Amino acid sequence: MDAGTETYNIFFDAKINAIVMEWVGYSTSIQFKEGTELMLNNLIRYKAAKVLADIKDMVLIGQEDQEWLHSDFLPRAIQSGFKAIALVKPDHYFNKVAVESISYKVDREKININIFDNLSEAKVWLSTIA
Repeated sequence: MDAGTETYNIFFDAKINAIVMEWVGYSTSIQFKEGTELMLNNLIRYKAAKVLADIKDMVLIGQEDQEWLHSDFLPRAIQSGFKAIALVKPDHYFNKVAVESISYKVDREKININIFDNLSEAKVWLSTIA
């Protein structure tokens, strides 16, 4: 179930009991949705509730994909037990704006979301989440 492509790598990290998503470069809408669905499948498979999303080198989450995340994906993920996500802040300006827009719309009572400057800070925070 763990898998990767040239744009993403998705796997379970037992040390932090979380699904890790590593994104690099530009993803098409199809690749973005495939990787995100794979994350959810792994979340369910490993009975995890936390995600570490390293999107430092991801170029952009498009507007349509942002809408899909908010209206379609997140409600299903929350229903499947998704409770917390640590995001490593993107370097690319437009993706910073996209991530801020998405995180602003998230219901903080349903998902604990936090954005970090680096991977080690994100891992430390996730390890404090039950």
